[in-house]
Parts: sequence; C-alpha cells; structure tokens
Amino acid sequence: MEKAVSLNFISVPSDQLQLANVGRSDTLSGHKYGPAVRPYYLIHYILAGSGTFKTDQSIYKLHAGQGFLIEPGQETIYIADKNTPWSYVWVGFSGNFADQLMQQIPLNQREPIFSLNDPKRLIELVNLLLLKSVNSTTKKLLNLSYLLEFLSIISNATIISRESTTSISDVYVEKAISLVNKNFPNISAASLAQMIGLDRSYLGKRFKKVTGMTLQTYLKNYKITQARHLIESTNLSLLEISQRCGYQRVDSLARTFKATYGLTPSDFRLQQKELLTL
Repeated sequence: MEKAVSLNFISVPSDQLQLANVGRSDTLSGHKYGPAVRPYYLIHYILAGSGTFKTDQSIYKLHAGQGFLIEPGQETIYIADKNTPWSYVWVGFSGNFADQLMQQIPLNQREPIFSLNDPKRLIELVNLLLLKSVNSTTKKLLNLSYLLEFLSIISNATIISRESTTSISDVYVEKAISLVNKNFPNISAASLAQMIGLDRSYLGKRFKKVTGMTLQTYLKNYKITQARHLIESTNLSLLEISQRCGYQRVDSLARTFKATYGLTPSDFRLQQKELLTL
C-alpha cells in the first residue's frame, strides 16, 4: 500500500519530447512495486526513508538523497524498507529528443544511481508539474520547460558507481545508516563514529565514497526529510515535529525547511492538502 498523488499525461506519438507522468508517493513498510516494464524513461528521487531497487543486473540499497533511472523496456522491482519505508517523487518522459538528451547525461541502465546534496529546485519542479490546469499549448510548453530544467539538475548530479551501491559494499557505511535509522534524531556524526568504533574523519571518507554525499549532509537531509514527511502526512503541530526531528526551536525547523523546499512548513502543508483534493 502507498499514499500517492500523481498525474498522467496524454501521449502524442509525433511529439519529440513529452511527459508521461509525474508523482509523489509515501509507501508503507515493505511496499513492493513490480516487476514492471514501461515504454518511457522514469526518474525517481528519494525524499525520506530507504528501500531496494532491483534490475535484471543488480540490486541497489538506496536511501534519502539518492535517486534512480529506469530506461524504456527495462524490467525493475522496488521495495520499501520494513523499518524506514521510503517516500519519493518521480517524473516519466519519452520521445526521440528524450533519447538524445539521455545520451548526454552520465546516467544510464548500467549506472542508474545518483545523489543530490541540494534537491530544493528538483522538488519544486515536481510540485509545479503536479499542478492541474486547463490543457493548453501554454501549459504544455511550460511543463516541457520544467522537464528540461529537471533533467539539467539530474545532469549535474553525482553518479554513484555500481560497485558502491550494489548491496552497500561497505559494512561500516551499512552500519552507520542502520544506526541513524534506529537512533534518530539523537545522533551526530561524532557519536555515530564512536558507536561504530572508527575515527570520524575516516568514517566520513568511506561514507562519501559509497553514498556520494558527506555524512553531515546525509544526517541533515535525513533530518529535514523526516520533518517533511510528518508535516505532509500527519496533523502534528510544528512544535511536536520540531521535537521529534531534533530541532531545538520551531524557527530552526522553519528556516531549514524553507531553505530546502522553498516554502514555510505551514505553506507546504497547505499546498499538499490542496494537491490531494485536486
């Protein structure tokens, strides 16, 4: 089961570049999607939690801050983690020009995993694409501009090699991610290194090599995406959410949230409620 909001677009075979669909999903423990095959490109970005992405060639253990590409005709399965099920956004697109664009982006079926340290604009673009309006040439062109900007962000993302992502090839990094899940929000990079028994700097280097982001960035992203999930999916007050997510003050949460997502927590919550009623 999952809580999802999405839009599907009408396919026009003659179009050189077109949107197939766009959406956002908050999954439940162990939620599985697939095996599935699609006739278009599909890019997912993980907002919170973790899960497993399976192709016919590899198995990837992924978490918040990372994303993955599915190419047309590729069979895939993805499964939400039982303890920390993921939330993600996605954009699907196709066309001959889409093929040309994807050939220029260093993301492909062999290396489909990427990471973003600052997903703010990417998330804004997904939200803009989710807004319904009268079907018109103006709206269609505007959506294509959003898609092109989305792909420009992906083209600058950090591509994570298969060797680094397949079953998380570093036991210390796997242990670090597990400890974050179990001890959130009362954990820091220093306490994490102490619990694992490694020097903080050394753990940080191993973490960056495997995940494509620094340990500090991972903790920061984990913290704000957990807050986002609570803002979006519960009626908890901002004070309660701040306390649950390790922010000492509500204004600290609000400041970080706006810097990340471009909206205050209150405005974001209102926007999500409006999207669900469209």
